[in-house]
Amino acid sequence: MVEAGARPPVCNDPFEDWVRAPISRDDLDARVRALQNRLDSRQIPTLDSAGTLSFGPHSITISNVQTELMELLIEHFGEVVYRHELAQRLAERVQRPTRNSLDLHIMRLRRRLSPTGLVIRTAWGRGYALDTEAG
Repeated sequence: MVEAGARPPVCNDPFEDWVRAPISRDDLDARVRALQNRLDSRQIPTLDSAGTLSFGPHSITISNVQTELMELLIEHFGEVVYRHELAQRLAERVQRPTRNSLDLHIMRLRRRLSPTGLVIRTAWGRGYALDTEAG
């Protein structure tokens, strides 16, 4: 909320807004609904059966094993996916995966994702989360 006569703030984030006081309850509710709609329509990556990952204007092709891992990460976009869940998904595609197999595939995915604006963040001791660079 900005007081009457004060300079308006700079809003670079599409999920922030400002209003000048005083404001009616109806106007405030409308602004809150607009912000909620923007948040609800937050873009989520898509992955087709051929292994093409799309996010915004970017598309990349990933391997079958990477596709399996990405399906799980996209399903929980912005949330932590536990390491044991990813390892279980990997075990469905790779015979006798080693402990380092998952780390290797995550490293390769991170490299492939770099031009898309997506990142895989490490949640130490828990797992990984797929998010946007700005995330």
